Amino acid sequence: MSTKQSSRMTLADVLVRISGADLPPKVKADTSSAVRRVATVLGADPGLIPVDPANLRRRLEGISHQVAGVSPGRWNNIRSLFGKAVAMVTPMLPGRSVFPLLPPWDALSNVENLNFNRRTRLLPMLRYFSERKVGPGEVTLAHLEEYHQAIVQDRLRSNPEKAWDGLVWVWNACVREVPGWPQVAIPRKEKRDVYIFPWSFFPESLHEDAQGYIRRLEGMDLSEDGPPKPARPATLVTRERQLRMAASALIHKGVPKEDLTSIRSMLTLERHQLILRFFLDRNGGKPSPQLGYMASFLKTVAKYWLKLGEEALQPFDKLSRRLNQSNRGRGLTPKNRSRLRPFDDPQMVQQFLELPFRIREDVEKDKKSPIRRRALLAQRAAAIAILQIMPVRRRNISSTDMEQNLITRGKRLYLVFEGDETKNDDPIDLEFPPDTKDLIAWYVREHRPHLVSEPNTALFPGEGGKPKGSATLAAQVKKVIKDYLGIDFNMHLFRHAGTKIYLDVRPGNYEVMRRVLGHRSINTTTSTYAGAENKSAGLHFASVLGDRRASTDLPERLRPPVAPRSSLQKKGGKS
Repeated sequence: MSTKQSSRMTLADVLVRISGADLPPKVKADTSSAVRRVATVLGADPGLIPVDPANLRRRLEGISHQVAGVSPGRWNNIRSLFGKAVAMVTPMLPGRSVFPLLPPWDALSNVENLNFNRRTRLLPMLRYFSERKVGPGEVTLAHLEEYHQAIVQDRLRSNPEKAWDGLVWVWNACVREVPGWPQVAIPRKEKRDVYIFPWSFFPESLHEDAQGYIRRLEGMDLSEDGPPKPARPATLVTRERQLRMAASALIHKGVPKEDLTSIRSMLTLERHQLILRFFLDRNGGKPSPQLGYMASFLKTVAKYWLKLGEEALQPFDKLSRRLNQSNRGRGLTPKNRSRLRPFDDPQMVQQFLELPFRIREDVEKDKKSPIRRRALLAQRAAAIAILQIMPVRRRNISSTDMEQNLITRGKRLYLVFEGDETKNDDPIDLEFPPDTKDLIAWYVREHRPHLVSEPNTALFPGEGGKPKGSATLAAQVKKVIKDYLGIDFNMHLFRHAGTKIYLDVRPGNYEVMRRVLGHRSINTTTSTYAGAENKSAGLHFASVLGDRRASTDLPERLRPPVAPRSSLQKKGGKS
């Protein structure tokens, strides 16, 4: 059957093909069950799901065994049987080929330069070539790209591009290191647009000037106009990067690097505008938060480092105000609005709020996994439980200390951070509800000891007696939410999701969220989350008007039809 013909088929056709296949009854039943289970997980009738291996793979990639509601082994078995079922109606690259290698490939893959790991990665492709009678002397870049397309389009295995990227690295290493290997290198595509140059690219005098500016922010400058307090380490990293971004932008706009000898040489009025134009062009000619931040930063540098007078500073200030004004009142970014859309579904909200307790249940039921793996899962449950109730920033959650930040007062437990530990210098002092307190105690008592390599008091211990890094904890939390709920959810989104869930129930009650989020100004809260509760506000508005309409004496001809009573109501039961 051609690929064009199979593209018009659906999973219902696959079920028909299985029923007519010459297979043992048990195999038929299991394979049909796998197809129906996949359709259920994808949320559609089998007759509405096209047989398109690439599309099916992409849809299944975001579904873990937790989302499917089965054990890991059962989900793997379902995926395997489903792949075999789809292969009945459309050409598919087998998940595991056993086709014998051509003698030349067999000889090349067994040389000393090819270790076990490299050989294992290459074998599926070498078997693919062998089946098509393509030996080392005949292979071309077109053959390699054909295999690339085959694993992307005709196989259900997850993350084919990641597998291909690793394969490209191994193949090109063999081109360089293995005698007799086909001299056909595979070009590697740059994964991201890297436009920021290292300091070594620029004149040393510019780097020295930048270091001087960073030392000023550190509080090392004792002059009268120095900053009122030292900047935090994370802020220093950001400012250093912004300077390199600005200098790199000028290079991309055609300014010779030899001309960039100091920050002052970067920030002439003409070059200041060139820097901002670069970032405007990168965003398709539209203002962006990044552009506004850069304009504000450059104005600050011009004022406090270059010490420009009021008249010379006016163009910097005018551009900063204009570019930041375009970003005000926009609310959440399109990406964040998209990621919050699943929370329009009350069922997803319920699953999200129950997640840490569901993870705890899974950890307690699991008696086979290594104890450290279970402890890590319990750690993520504790982090999620805290962030749902207290959406603090990730630097605070990862650095939480059991002695300094978890404070017991009688039978109550509080999360406390002093002003110098928070982003806006306002202290945090919040009480845990009983269920969250109980989950934290369970994690600390039963699982944290298995994660401590050296004595320490970090709630989330890392290596070397230090707290776990914020990026590491954030990545682990993101993954477990993806595994259980099937949604993309980063750690900062706890603040947005918590606000949305609350405002959906209490539209317009921004003051509560201002206090929970630690915003100094209510304007920050309203400008960020205005519109987050539009749906619930609209429903509330419609409900009020509907109730008001029902209370009026409408003529009979204008009254809405009354829905017929159910059979249960007719018998006197409750609906």
